[in-house]
Formats: sequence, structure tokens, C-alpha cells
Amino acid sequence: MKNKDVGHEIHAISNLIGRKIEEQKRNSGIEGITPIQSWILRFLQENRHRDVFQKDVEQEFSITRSTVTGILKLMEKNGFIRRISVPEDARLKKLVITDKGEAICLTVYHNIRQMEELMVRGMTPKEVDTMFELLEKVKKNLM
Repeated sequence: MKNKDVGHEIHAISNLIGRKIEEQKRNSGIEGITPIQSWILRFLQENRHRDVFQKDVEQEFSITRSTVTGILKLMEKNGFIRRISVPEDARLKKLVITDKGEAICLTVYHNIRQMEELMVRGMTPKEVDTMFELLEKVKKNLM
């Protein structure tokens, strides 16, 4: 096997995913939302039964506080989410999807499902499991 750089391959895959997501957004009429905003909306919707805070988003997506702050400010400005103070600590802001965010969440979810199916097309369930195990090892090595 030719000597390859893992980082190069992961970066290339990330770029391909980003392009495909942009294509899906154009085709489904949900422009004005970034890929990470799509993932965050999905995360908020899947966790709507509990309070979700900025720290949860940071941990879920392995991104820094300053990056998440910028993303959430833009999402709030665009009307996708609201940040609501909690009574016990006004510094904590609970993240809540707005009606506008909910309206696009179904389309986003459909697009994500299509992307997931496309990425594992031609793989056996065992290969998919192995890929997740290996990716988890890469993440742990980088933490």
C-alpha cells in the first residue's frame, strides 16, 4: 500500500462533505445555514428533552468555546436559536430552537440522512463499525 497521510485524507473527506452539504442546501432551499449550524440544530432537536448549554455543544463537536460562541451568536442573529438565562445561574444560557430553526430542522435531518447513506455506500455493517472504531482512536489520540 502506498504511504498516505491520515490527516491529508481526513481533510480531503471533510472538504468533500462540505461541498456536498452546500449542494444539498442549494437543492433544498435552506441556504443561509452553515454545515456546523445544521449539525448543532440536529443536536438540539435530538436533545430537546433536556437542557442544552454551550458547553454541551463544545464537547459534542470538539470545538473551542470561542468558535462555538461565534457560531451560536450567528445562529441567534439568524433566528435559528434563542439563548435563555436559567434562574439558578444567569450566566448559563440554555439553547432553544426557534420556530424558524424547527422549520428547517426536518430538511436538515433529511439531508444528513442522505449524506450518511452516501458516505457508507458499498460498505458492510462490519466495515462501518470498524471505521467508527478507528475514527474514535484517532480522536482519542488527538485529545
